[in-house]
Amino acid sequence: MKYYFYFLALLLFNLLQAQPNIEIYAEQTSEGIHVYADNLEACPSSIQIDFMTKNLKLDAPNKQIYVLEPQQNKKLIATLKPINKNKDSSYSSTIWKNYGDHHKTSYDVDFIYDLPFQKGKTFRLDQGYNGKMSHHNENALDFTMPVGTEVLAVRDGVVIDIIDTNNKNCGSEDCKQFNNFVLIYHSDGTFAEYSHIQKDGALVKKGDQVKKGQQIALSGNVGWSTGPHLHLVIFHQKLMDRKTLKTKFKTGKGEKVEILKEKEFYSRAY
Repeated sequence: MKYYFYFLALLLFNLLQAQPNIEIYAEQTSEGIHVYADNLEACPSSIQIDFMTKNLKLDAPNKQIYVLEPQQNKKLIATLKPINKNKDSSYSSTIWKNYGDHHKTSYDVDFIYDLPFQKGKTFRLDQGYNGKMSHHNENALDFTMPVGTEVLAVRDGVVIDIIDTNNKNCGSEDCKQFNNFVLIYHSDGTFAEYSHIQKDGALVKKGDQVKKGQQIALSGNVGWSTGPHLHLVIFHQKLMDRKTLKTKFKTGKGEKVEILKEKEFYSRAY
């Protein structure tokens, strides 16, 4: 029998940041209380638990970080054993969680990405890496494009999360909470987030395997946005440390490989 217990899950970033669906539960046994975790996601996820106990001994170091494999069920996290069986016992916990494998430190730094739009299209990169407007200390790209433009996957991966229910935007950070996005996990442990897509603009669903060049969304002007554009960020993360990455793209006919620069126009002919 499962015994669910209360815990406090701390959001590691802001409301724009998606959080993995991890189920934590406990089972009473003759040995004590076993605490398990189920990862309901299609990518690895990491958790850290801070147990607060009364008359219970934890069999592992507290605040240890655990990595759950995709769709992994019933991973034993800890066992809590009574210290004095004649006294009352209780416990609670605080949990930190995030997508990705906390212990994975490397990724494919040489991977060449495709541009996120259709062959024959040209768009201006309005804001680039560490842009002055809203990309402070962030390696993100803003392609100015009309609402409804087809957005293509820049790399093979699996769809981890989608929000496309919002239709509100403004030019202040307060509107981050209204952002729409598609989040995709790559085989080397990196992620791509395609943001500001239009309401009902996702063309894929959570759990889908997508191929490079596949249509995944329609661009929009939703969330923290001052005009129609696609916000694209590639990142690698540990439990509490998201690192946005500068990446190289194929441009023109696909023969040129470059790091994209702010205020430049880029065409895709491949």
